[in-house]
Amino acid sequence: MLRVLQFWDKGSLFVDMGSHKERSNERWMQLLGITIIISPVFPAVVLLLLGVVILFTNKDKWNLLGWPERIFLGFMVWSLISWFFNPYLLMGWLPVGLIPVLMFGLYYLLSRWVKVGLNWDWRRFQKYYLQFWLFGMYAAVVTILQRVDWIPTKKSTLFYLLGFYPMQQAASVRSIGTASNSNLAAAMLICLALLSIYASSVLVGRWRKTGAFVTFAVICLAIWCTGSRGAWVGLVIGLLIQVWMTGNRKRTILLFLGLVMLGLVIYTNQTLIPREETLFATAEVRIFVWQNSFRLFTENWLTGVLPLHFSYLFDQLTGRYLFHAHNVFLGMATDFGVVGLLLFLSLIVVTTSRARRWRKSAKTKEEKRLAGVLISIIFALLGHGMYDYPILAPQIGLIFMISVIVIHDQYEKCCLGRPARLGGEGRTASMAKGKLV
Repeated sequence: MLRVLQFWDKGSLFVDMGSHKERSNERWMQLLGITIIISPVFPAVVLLLLGVVILFTNKDKWNLLGWPERIFLGFMVWSLISWFFNPYLLMGWLPVGLIPVLMFGLYYLLSRWVKVGLNWDWRRFQKYYLQFWLFGMYAAVVTILQRVDWIPTKKSTLFYLLGFYPMQQAASVRSIGTASNSNLAAAMLICLALLSIYASSVLVGRWRKTGAFVTFAVICLAIWCTGSRGAWVGLVIGLLIQVWMTGNRKRTILLFLGLVMLGLVIYTNQTLIPREETLFATAEVRIFVWQNSFRLFTENWLTGVLPLHFSYLFDQLTGRYLFHAHNVFLGMATDFGVVGLLLFLSLIVVTTSRARRWRKSAKTKEEKRLAGVLISIIFALLGHGMYDYPILAPQIGLIFMISVIVIHDQYEKCCLGRPARLGGEGRTASMAKGKLV
């Protein structure tokens, strides 16, 4: 049965087939978005359940050479090879190579499902990201309330489910929001801040645009509460990419100069960021981590050591236990070797190229802005990743990978002519002429 829905921010009409399968797919995406906001653990659980559903329900032909599927498969194969040459059992019984194989396998299934099972047009993704942005204010508010000690700190199942109880750093001056630490909370918040700027450009009406800028200010306050310096670098890079993708080069240069000056003030002034360590103290620690991580890389330059095995080897080398290299590119090189680093770099290069071509081929400002915000999220997380390794965590990794997947999906629809279930070019034209009701 056909039912006509009204897109809330544009007032245009489109047809929703209302089938059980489409509603079910939409619920999965919404559940994935909600769990990303409220928990560092549940997103991985939901992704695992979704992967099982896809395996048992997908009847389409598997495309092994598509983008980004080939990269995910490459990481799966290389993780097995790496573990074969450098075996390690986590907790004495779990082969550590199975964990990246599982995660990249789930990313592969998610990509195929988005393209074939979900098969949304850009309008549906626009609506989805606007909903994700609005619900993300929950994480921003929790982060701010933690700063003023209005969030209960006692252990409680309910508080844990709501993302209230920090998994660690409970007594720290730095808020950690609904993530497992302050840097991961900041990584999520910079993505939400970029979505606020995106919303201000696509929402209709002065009050909605004003509300988008107000949420941007609130989210920036929440980033300040995390005490993360790297997050400001990531946000600056993301904003520059987003403006650059509008095609206005002069505005990009002016914004760059203004943000760099503001960033230098914030980054070097200890009193402006709520944390106990000085900039020089944190720089000294980072250099220590990078030097020893690079040493691990040179000893395992081809195959890498794999995630989770890194912490054991780093402890053996330095006597200090750290989960990762605190740099996304060095982390990729250390965990997966030169081959893994090349796979990751090729993913970034091809995704960036396809995002630009999608933006240039898009016929509406709103679709162009969607391409811009998605690639800005990717580069913001990479910028933040110069000081951390946020995409290693499923909560942030899903934000990153979904952005990558959507870019490739929409590029194929817009530039290669692959039809979408909702909102293809022919249907858009018919809607514009009033033929579809």
